Amino acid sequence: MPTELREKLEKQGYHLLGERGGYKACQWQKKSLLHGDTCYKEKFYGIESHRCLQMTPVVDKCTQNCEFCWRVTPQDVNVSWNQTTVRPDEVLPPVELLDQTMMANLRSLGGYNPEAGAKVSQEKYLEARKPKHVAISLAGEPTLYPFLSEFIEEIHRREMTSFLVSNGTTPDTLAELTLPTQLYITLAAPDKETHTRLLRPGIPDAWERLMESQELLNSLDCRTVNRLTMVAGHNMHDIRAYANQILIGEPDFVEVKGYMHLGSSRERLGKSNAPAHREIRAFSEKLAALTGYYLVDEQIESRVVLLSRIKHIKRLT
Repeated sequence: MPTELREKLEKQGYHLLGERGGYKACQWQKKSLLHGDTCYKEKFYGIESHRCLQMTPVVDKCTQNCEFCWRVTPQDVNVSWNQTTVRPDEVLPPVELLDQTMMANLRSLGGYNPEAGAKVSQEKYLEARKPKHVAISLAGEPTLYPFLSEFIEEIHRREMTSFLVSNGTTPDTLAELTLPTQLYITLAAPDKETHTRLLRPGIPDAWERLMESQELLNSLDCRTVNRLTMVAGHNMHDIRAYANQILIGEPDFVEVKGYMHLGSSRERLGKSNAPAHREIRAFSEKLAALTGYYLVDEQIESRVVLLSRIKHIKRLT
């Protein structure tokens, strides 16, 4: 990993795990501990915000350089590096990666210890030290990690649930993967032209690979989600094309989420590119009408609306 990238990530609050991995305490963990506020994953699915680990096995590797991503890309630090190839000998093995993720969580909780004066309940603090969920997302494309199946198996062996967020450009890996509790495939373009311009793939045939992953989605035996990241002025057109993509994959859920003006994306996009929640709601209502999905929930703070194939969602515990 380039020194410039490492320094920027550490300045942004990342705990680096070995050479490639990364952990960062989610703002919702802090809000949950201090104020009882929860993120949309808890509201929608039952994932307790204060007991959720946000991490990535490959913080510096991705097959795309999305304009809207908070990830640090080569252009953000004026340094280039190989972003799409990961050797087994340059990453942490699964058990060590999860151990280091758990330790990073304990370090980040140090300031919330009620015995040291933090205004946090003792019960919640102790619960946060024993997480129940791992969100494999944060930054980078996690399917590039060569031991991802074994990592998911280790999470489940420790009786935690897992969410895996992928950009869908590695369908061969997804087809052979030990399945997480919930798998996300991101849809952020209605067509190849928009995908190429906005998501800036670093591999050939990225759009075709995404469509292959979408076709694979309805055959996978786990909870599945399409996340639509909406960027005002860039990809909020041709709702019918998004609907057609969704109907190919038939995911259990669709999250329509507005781009947030955060992280390194602030160098590439303006505040005007972050749609208001009313725009996300209006887009979602049209999408529901076209797909037959139910609009079942929303969280205004996160600018996200949840569509579901069924009216009543089984919450994870």
